[in-house]
Formats: sequence, C-alpha cells, structure tokens
Amino acid sequence: MLRAWAREGYLPTMRRLLETGHATDLVSPANHFPDVVWPILYTSRGPGRISPYFFIRPDSDTGKLELVHHELSGAEPFWRTASECGMSCAVIDAPKIGPQPPIGGIQLVNWGGHANTATPTSHPVDLAAEVRTKYGRYPVRTCDDHGPGIAEYARVRRDLLSAVALRKRLLIDLLRSRSWDLFFGVFSETHCAGHQFWHLHDPSHPRHPPDAGGLRWALRDIYQAVDAALGEVIEAAGPLVRVVVCSAHGMEPEYHARELLPTLLQWWGMRDATDRIPDPARERSQRLEQPVLQRLRAAVPLRWQYAVKHRLPKRIESELVCRFMGALKLDVHARAFCVPNNDLNPAVRINVIGRDRFGNVAPGAEYDRLCAFLLARMRELINPATGRAALVHVDTIHDAYDGEYVATLPDIVGFWNTERPLDALYSPGYGTIVGPHQDHRTGGHSETGFLAISGKEPALRSGPSDVRDVAPTVLQMLGVPIPAGMEGESRVRV
Repeated sequence: MLRAWAREGYLPTMRRLLETGHATDLVSPANHFPDVVWPILYTSRGPGRISPYFFIRPDSDTGKLELVHHELSGAEPFWRTASECGMSCAVIDAPKIGPQPPIGGIQLVNWGGHANTATPTSHPVDLAAEVRTKYGRYPVRTCDDHGPGIAEYARVRRDLLSAVALRKRLLIDLLRSRSWDLFFGVFSETHCAGHQFWHLHDPSHPRHPPDAGGLRWALRDIYQAVDAALGEVIEAAGPLVRVVVCSAHGMEPEYHARELLPTLLQWWGMRDATDRIPDPARERSQRLEQPVLQRLRAAVPLRWQYAVKHRLPKRIESELVCRFMGALKLDVHARAFCVPNNDLNPAVRINVIGRDRFGNVAPGAEYDRLCAFLLARMRELINPATGRAALVHVDTIHDAYDGEYVATLPDIVGFWNTERPLDALYSPGYGTIVGPHQDHRTGGHSETGFLAISGKEPALRSGPSDVRDVAPTVLQMLGVPIPAGMEGESRVRV
C-alpha cells in the first residue's frame, strides 16, 4: 500500500526515500507476538529474551489475568547503548516501552503513544510538564471511543489529522533544541488509522459502507499527513543527516475466531484426562452465545464506556480490561487452555507439571504427544465460508525461540487466515462451532513492515531484513560497537 501510494505521488517524502536510498521489507515475529515487536526492534532480542510478550498475562499463582505495564525486562534499547558511548540521544513516544532514558539525553514516554500502558512521564522529569504546557493534551485519548457511524469515523479522522500536525510541531521543536547524534521520533497515527479505517479502505470488507464518501480515503489521508510532516522534520534536521524510516509490522483485515477456540479445546478433550480422537459419527453443530456481560457492554455506546473507564480506579479499570478479553478467561485446570495474545494470533498454553501451578501434563513424552495432537487439530481447522484452512500457520514456540523468558510464553501460537471473516470453524471429526466476533477494530497486525534509509552510502546489504536488524544497523551507522547480546545483524555492508 505504502509503495503504491508513493509511486502514485501521494507520499512524496517516502517516494524520495525509496528512489534515492535503500528500502527493504522488514520481517517481524508479529506472526506470533505482535505486541512485542517494537521492544524487539529496540533491543534486537527475540520474544524469549525480553518480557512481557503481551500487555495481559496470567498470574502464575492464581491463574487470573492481570494487566501489566510496558516496562521492558531482559535487555536495554539501542539508544541506551548509544548514550553509554557518549552519543546525545532523544527518544519521543517510542511505542510499548516505559522509561529507559538515554544517558544525558531526553525521553518522552506515552505523550501520544498508541495503546501504551506505560505511565506518561519523561526524562528529565520536567520535560513532560513543559510539553503539556506548550502543546496541550494529545488530541486522541484512545482510538476506540467512537460509534460505528460515518460521522463518528469522520471525527476520528479529524482528531488524527490534528494529532499529526501537533506531533510535527513537537518533533521539530525538540529536534532544534540542541544538536543530537540520534533523534528517534514516532508517528503513531498511522497505526491507529490502520486499526480503525481498514473497512473504509477495503471495498471487500463486509463492513465497507457504500456511502463512505470522502472517508473512503481516510487511511491514505493519515499517511499523506504523516508523509508531509516527516518531510518537514527531515528538512529541519538538515541535509547531512542520515534518515531511517521504519515500521515494525504492517496491517491487514482483522478477521479472527478468538471466541471459538476455547470451546474447540473442550471438544478435543482438554478438560478430560485423555484426548478425544476425531470421530465423524460424533460431529455436532453449536452456536456460541455471547455472555450476558458482553451483551450488556455492547449495548452501551463506546464513548460512554470510555468516559466511565477513564474515571475508574486503576485497579478496577485493569480488572475490567482483563475480564472483557472474553474467551481469554483462563481455564487453568484444563490440560491446555487459551492465554492472552493479539487477536490474530491464537495462543495455547499446556499445563506442565513443575512449570505451571496447576500442572497436570508431564514434561517430556506426554507434553510432546499433546503438542502434536493440538497442532494436528488446529492445522486441520476449516473456515466453512471458504472451505480452506482457518489458520495460515500453527507453531510450537519452544521450537521457534529460546531464552530466559521462554517459559512465560504460550506453547502453541497460530495466525488466523484473514482472506474472509471467520464466523464459524469446522473441526473434522468434531463438528462446527458458530459465533462471529464483534471487534470494533477492522484492521489487525501483519508480520511484514518496512525499512527505508536515505542515501546510497554507506551501502547496505540487499534482501529482506529482520526487525532485529534495525538496532545493530543504527548503532553501526553511529560508529557504536554492537553489543554481543543482540540477535540481529547490521545491514551496513562492511
């Protein structure tokens, strides 16, 4: 989408970068854990080596869900490494991370970040107050507090355009406030627009309104505004500055069957002592009814919900966020149960003896057999609307990652097939479960982002990059030694 809009002249800044510099796809672990791709970009360490992998996690003692703040554990971001080598660094609204300030530099945390649970703050501490006084409150408190009507989406578009203009002023002023070796600023508005405007952009989406009018281009409008703002930021930085522009992942339709998988786990025998083997004679059809609490919530306009939410004590607000994850309520006495992850990434944890408090599956051969059984069942799931696989892939995580936090990750993670809505799932030998999801967001995370770097020198290696390559690339461009713990490699050709 971005490359097409650049070619067509809508994004002149990106077009110049693509034509006069280096550009490549950026592959990330968003096919498993989208919520952690930005911390992975900062640290060049995989999901098994940093924590947490998601903003909601099970409490290891009680099995209850708890909301966690984006406080990175396990590694330090590249700007800390650069500042330890004497580089002057500024970090403005880095997503999904709390205070990790560069030595002698500045960091503004969650002034206008998207879905960041970190407490708004800054380093030095008075910077946040100065920003609030000079620029006011960020115009978009949350992307989701609006109704389904065109007028409501028009308001979100206006608010996002105002946010881009305000962020541009902030970035340029901070950029000019002193001489920086590294200036890292983030436009979160494209991310919010991708979540909210996908159905307006995509004529094949079932919620695409025939009378969208000018909002048909709302997603592109936000990208155009960010592109123009980025051009002004680059101009303010000066002609000798090397520019790196990237996104850790992309967007696609948000079609999933999050609410249906827990029932299938029951059908497959996860609440029993042994697996239930597929049997066509036992196939059934069941409609999953939405819980009463979810139905009551759906009847209340989102703007009212968020008005109440912002006035609740943090403890109650956090508990409600976890409760409304719906089917992600934990079934901690089952042999395997769903655990929180991004909507497009169903995740299952096996109850392992010695690892989990309520463990009932022996590690080793029994664990491996159950993994194989669940992989087979998930891989054979069918979307009845297409007759094709409901999941594009299903993986065992202990095969994909290692590190000190692997034990906190789910055991099995998949990625829903987003070619069509998933209003039902057919499990061969078990039956069909029906129950469409009611997500407000229509766009979800995909695994491929992009990396663009201005100028032809120094030369970069060709081919797609891993998101873990960004941090070592930036450090090498700064002349800073790359720490041994980083898993990626610099794209700079030496």
